[in-house]
Amino acid sequence: MMRALMLLGLCCGTVQAAEPLPATDAAVWLQNIAEAPNRYAYQGIFVLQKGDRMQTLQVSNRVSAQGKESRLVGMDGEQREVRCTRGESVSIVGGPSPKQERRIGSRHFPDLLPADAARMTTWYDLRLGGMERVAGIECQTLTLEPKDQYRWGHVLCIDKESYLPLKAVLVDQRGRPLMQYSFAEVQIAKGAAAARARPASLPAPLQDAPRALNGSAVEVRQLPPGFSRVIAVKRPLANQGIEVEHWVFSDGLMHISMFVEPLARNNVTVRGASQRGMTNLRTLRVGQNQITVVGDAPPAAIDLIARSIGASAL
Repeated sequence: MMRALMLLGLCCGTVQAAEPLPATDAAVWLQNIAEAPNRYAYQGIFVLQKGDRMQTLQVSNRVSAQGKESRLVGMDGEQREVRCTRGESVSIVGGPSPKQERRIGSRHFPDLLPADAARMTTWYDLRLGGMERVAGIECQTLTLEPKDQYRWGHVLCIDKESYLPLKAVLVDQRGRPLMQYSFAEVQIAKGAAAARARPASLPAPLQDAPRALNGSAVEVRQLPPGFSRVIAVKRPLANQGIEVEHWVFSDGLMHISMFVEPLARNNVTVRGASQRGMTNLRTLRVGQNQITVVGDAPPAAIDLIARSIGASAL
């Protein structure tokens, strides 16, 4: 593991030493990477490392005229899989009597970039590095280097034929790895082979779907540059008979969640800040609501959102 981290450090140093690509060239690279999961079918096994936790997952992706469908299956630990189709995502947890849960968002490694990835050049510099070999495939190393303190950096290794990421490393401001994905084996197909790939079987629609949020007792008056609210829904809080608001803010690459939970008047809320690895969390009270802001994002981004929350003018 130490050798792997040393090699990663050398890789990151090489990438950072290169000059940033012009915005037009960077936009072409990013858009090709974003479109790869819609052009190619693939299946493989990758390893996820986050902090001291390591997990092995199996992924498959099918493309068709109706859009892409993917399936992600955990190969160790608790039985869990995620099935995504045309923007809807369902998590299935457990064995003989699995529990199904709707998920927000339908992208996962190696499908990392938003559809309009070219706009990321406003907030990130793109630098090309050297060539590496991942899962037996030659790939081009590149880095997305944030232009401000509100984002983490990303080091990717891209298959030059398909532009599919074979490895992705999330790094902090000092280039230290926070989370890593890397294929151990992968098969990539295109055209007719991609269309023939077997789709993932999707479960029946769930009854506990989140409801659209129409008005709220709180508002967020400022977001980090490039971030916008992409989701605002109400979800039932298990076994408590109440609903919690779930907001998601994103710049297209990073995501930050905010939860708004109504409180009884005699409740005492927990307030403060905490950090565990790459995850930062802030809690505060606004009126009769407890607010939690949490995300795998730098403290500056979480703090800016938390400080700007206030009672709604409605």
